[in-house]
Order: sequence, then structure tokens, then C-alpha cells
Amino acid sequence: MWKKIALVSLGVWLLTLGFSAYFFIKGAGKTGDDGRLAVTLAREERNLVLAEMRQLLAGVQTILEAITNNDMKVVERTASSLGMKAAADVNPALMAKLPLDFKSTGMSVHGRFDELSLKVHGGMGKDEVLKEVSDIMLTCVGCHQAYRLDEADE
Repeated sequence: MWKKIALVSLGVWLLTLGFSAYFFIKGAGKTGDDGRLAVTLAREERNLVLAEMRQLLAGVQTILEAITNNDMKVVERTASSLGMKAAADVNPALMAKLPLDFKSTGMSVHGRFDELSLKVHGGMGKDEVLKEVSDIMLTCVGCHQAYRLDEADE
């Protein structure tokens, strides 16, 4: 009797784990009328993701201004602040709602800012920094072309 209960419990647990993994990888979204994948989030979640995007954009502007002022210390410090530590406190429930490609793109952008900071610390020149920032921005543009964030009806 206990073996049957244990097996049924294990089966239910594995099924729950499987569904959770599926939704964590797939995320929640549907194709919107503009052809982009519409990711539906609660207002607070949407605002959090949009605030992070604005932080990245403001950081890129700071980097560009620092380059024009030949201030590579500011470039290095700003790139570091936009790295993986900027994404460290993301709520797992929010992450589960985001499509895998959206998550991996976002994490790669943060990782590339960490790499940029290290390269600038190692002596990377202004032209190379501009090229690197341009490449990072292409990733941002691609993501904005593929996804939109919708607010869930409450």
C-alpha cells in the first residue's frame, strides 16, 4: 500500500516538475498583432523589466559620453554596473514567465557588459569600445523587434 502511495506521489511530483520546467523554458507569450511575441506580465513585473531596460539604455548613453570625454574609468565602471550583478535579484516567478530566448538574450547582454568592463580595464581603446557597444545594441534592437511586454488584465 505504501509503495503505491509513494509511486503515485513520485509520479505527481515528476509531472509537476516537468510542467514547471516546460513553462520556465517556454515562458508565457503569444504572437501579437504586430508580429512580435507578446509577453504578458503583471504591472509590477512589466515595470521592473522596463526599468531594467531603461537602466541599460542610460548606461549606454553614459558610456558614449565618457568615450567622448576620454574617461575610460567611467566606461569601465558603467559597463561593470550593467553586468550580471544588475540581474542578480530577479524574481524566479518572473523569470518563469519569460520565454527562454528572451531570458538568454538578456543574460547575454549583461554578460557582455561584464566582458566589456574587463576589456576596458585591460586597455581596450575607444574605437573598440564603440564597436562592442554597437554590437550589444544590435542585440537590444533584435530583442525589441521580436518581443513586446503586455500588461496582464487584472
